[in-house]
Amino acid sequence: MRFFRLRTSFAGTKHQGSYMAKRRWRLPGAVCPTCAGEYASLGVDAPTVDLSAHPGEKEYRKARQVPWAEYVRLGDGVLPYLPEGTVVKPGMGLGPLVGRASGSLPPLVLQDPWTLLVHSDVLEQMTAAGLTGLNPTESRIAGNKRGPLYELGLAHQGALGAGCQRVYHGEPCVTCGQAEYNTPKPWWLDESTVPTLDVARFAVMPMVILVSERFAEFVARLAESGVTVEDVMGPPAPKPARKGAPPEPLVM
Repeated sequence: MRFFRLRTSFAGTKHQGSYMAKRRWRLPGAVCPTCAGEYASLGVDAPTVDLSAHPGEKEYRKARQVPWAEYVRLGDGVLPYLPEGTVVKPGMGLGPLVGRASGSLPPLVLQDPWTLLVHSDVLEQMTAAGLTGLNPTESRIAGNKRGPLYELGLAHQGALGAGCQRVYHGEPCVTCGQAEYNTPKPWWLDESTVPTLDVARFAVMPMVILVSERFAEFVARLAESGVTVEDVMGPPAPKPARKGAPPEPLVM
């Protein structure tokens, strides 16, 4: 089955709405004592988490940077509250989005490229179509004209194709595991490790949402869906030579 990258698209749509929202809790960003790196990740939020009963709940309310040891302590402290297999990173948001919507939102709301929201009636259609990987959580975003908005909690799947692997500069840090690298453009998926679900978060780049051919067909049936898809299966075809262009030099 072919897979695609999901992108925002308002081309030819009447939907001009938006939302302002944030999560009640989050892990702080971290400062590594070994490499001096400061970082927080996007696309690794856990919307199903509820820290209301956590004895140190207030420690997770303020976004901030902390020393690595403090981040590890706080990260270990939420492990019992996280679903099995959750990827834990500095800066990850915890709990549903809380905020307010305005205007007219499209069927699929991809305001941030790593957060996919859908209306309740669209979620019903997705479920009826048998699409997998949805794992919906009702947000706390008020003001939406079509009722509740549900955030899809996506599993991390997929790998880069053999011909477009990242180039790392130096060894990963022994403390935080980070390393400088370049990801080639364009990139494509490894066909042997494509997601097993119809919608998933790209494990290599969590800000990217991947969808199957079945999901893409569902999107095509929606009027003014608010998203578009981009093929990420295999390297792009070479561009045809321009008419009258000199032949490529022969490399010996």
